[in-house]
Amino acid sequence: MSAAPVLLTWVAVNNDPYERDGQSGTARLVDGAPIPGPTLTLLCDDESPYAGRVKDVVLLHRAPAGGVNEREEQAVEELSEALRERSIRVNRVPWDGDDPTDHRAVFEFLRDKLPDFRRRFPGRELVLHISPGTPSMHTVWVLMAETGFIEQPFTVVKSYRRAERRGRPAVVPVELGIETFYKVYKASSPRQVASEEQRVVWDPARFQTDAMRRVYAEARRYAQLNVPVLIRGERGTGKTTLAGWIRSNSPFKREEQDAKWPSVACGQYSPETMRAELFGYKQGAFTGATADRKGLLAAAHRDTLFLDEVGDVSRDLQRLLIKAIEEKRYFALGDDKPSESDFRLLTATNIDEPELQLRLDPDFRDRISLLTLELPPLRDVGGELPWLWEVVYGEATLRAGVTRRRAMLGAAHHGRVVTQLQRHPLPGNLRDLFRVAYRVLAARNDVDAPLAPAEAVEYGLEALRDPRSGETRAASMSRALARAFSSGHPIDDLLQSDGRIATAEVVADLRAFIAAELRRIAAARGVPVDELCDVSERSIREWTKSRQNPSFARKSSSELEGK
Repeated sequence: MSAAPVLLTWVAVNNDPYERDGQSGTARLVDGAPIPGPTLTLLCDDESPYAGRVKDVVLLHRAPAGGVNEREEQAVEELSEALRERSIRVNRVPWDGDDPTDHRAVFEFLRDKLPDFRRRFPGRELVLHISPGTPSMHTVWVLMAETGFIEQPFTVVKSYRRAERRGRPAVVPVELGIETFYKVYKASSPRQVASEEQRVVWDPARFQTDAMRRVYAEARRYAQLNVPVLIRGERGTGKTTLAGWIRSNSPFKREEQDAKWPSVACGQYSPETMRAELFGYKQGAFTGATADRKGLLAAAHRDTLFLDEVGDVSRDLQRLLIKAIEEKRYFALGDDKPSESDFRLLTATNIDEPELQLRLDPDFRDRISLLTLELPPLRDVGGELPWLWEVVYGEATLRAGVTRRRAMLGAAHHGRVVTQLQRHPLPGNLRDLFRVAYRVLAARNDVDAPLAPAEAVEYGLEALRDPRSGETRAASMSRALARAFSSGHPIDDLLQSDGRIATAEVVADLRAFIAAELRRIAAARGVPVDELCDVSERSIREWTKSRQNPSFARKSSSELEGK
């Protein structure tokens, strides 16, 4: 059974919980009984689809600093009591605004509160009731719903009391059907590239760091051009999501393909099957080709093609793709007639520059990287982590299929998680956040011995110290120490959470990083390494080896101490 919906509603001052006379404020009676107002109509009327289903109600009401209106306070108190009598939990949320007709003030209040509601009721349908309140409040609800400010699942509804219905239902959904960019972007999904972090929508409206704002500002500009774009970034930084954002924000898309647009994770295929997947084939082209099949290039005509893990494309296929990129023509396997595809190409890789140069043909590399975007790792944009953690935890809750009661954490517990995330190098980026979230949910939902929120958070954060997270403990400590050094932060918490520092391994790891960067820059500039620093090429090679050779690392550290 799905979780019960949650009602979000303003309080109708003159009509909640029952209709009142405008002058005296006393309840109107029909056959000696009060007439239910809009909120009780939605919750209790036998014609309402929500009758008996809602167990939680969020009451939004005014509480201005200058003093509460007596009639409004009466309506809030009486409605709260009427709901509690019906075993409905009441969550009162005051607004200190003094002008209920101020659209901007209402919007800013709801924008700040909605993430709290979603966190408090993860995965549950939010029923946004627009009948109570002022016309300004109604307008803001509808526009926020239509323009992507409210996270799914939710429904906007209007209720009609019996005297107002005139043949209409007691409750009707409200939807303008505005096909905004943000709605299309959230619904868009690449065909073959699926990952946990893909479900996390990077919302530029919520960005807190200049680095992320710059990346998406450049992406917005690049989106308008039918020019290849290479997206670079560590694993789990949201490269697939950015590719979807570019497509959704560009003219190079066909609406009928929004749900599954042409893309391929190149590392999943051998060179032969990859060619067939991209170019298609004719019947009889190879054993098993029993019918003609169009490839992704055909599907990408007047749309966008996304090649994830582009460094895994074979050299032979790279040369074929060069022709397709330049001429917009290609040959399906077994066909002697060319096909045409006016496609826009996006590619992505997490491979560093020296390795990418080795894997890609220079001509192919040049053509796919005419425009390049660099996604920063989460450790460099820590300001995004508070809202990202909120989104990841909600998505993890939905995917795990757990109850709201067992998923709930207080604001202090969420804050503790965010603090630890901001102090960690997060080598897996968004994947590390999901790893922590799933461990927290597992601890909270243990059938035999569920952990309390504080203990569950501690259990979840252990994922950041798990060597299987893709980075050794020493490497993790090296990154954390480097981050602390660059920001001038103390390292007390690092010692508390990770214990004793293996200084030899940390020094070796930092040397290896410096060596790799110097070699990369020297290769790009075509100069010897010793022109860029005061150590020899031989020393640089030894520094690189120290990352893989612990005994060498210990020796290097001892030598360093002796100098």
